[in-house]
Parts: sequence; C-alpha cells; structure tokens
Amino acid sequence: MTKAINAVRDSFARRFAYRRTRQALMSLPLRTRIDCDIAGREAETARIAVYGH
Repeated sequence: MTKAINAVRDSFARRFAYRRTRQALMSLPLRTRIDCDIAGREAETARIAVYGH
C-alpha cells in the first residue's frame, strides 16, 4: 500500500514540476526562447527536463 501511495505522490510531484517548468519557460522573453532554440517547443523541453527522454 505504501508503494502505491508513494507512486501517486511521485506522479503528482512530477506533474507539478512539469507545469511549473513549462510556465517558467513560457514566461521567458521570446528573444531568449529563440536564442535558446526552444521557441515553440517549451512543452517538449519541460517534459524532457522533468521526465527525461
């Protein structure tokens, strides 16, 4: 039972981290996102950062 609770807790924590990371990337100025080559790929970049490949 504890493993299941920890798995759910981990899932929620990762989802929260993904949303926070995606929002942080979206809040960067467009010029910065273009320079970092993530413009239009913020969600993908956040997913890789949080969940890995």
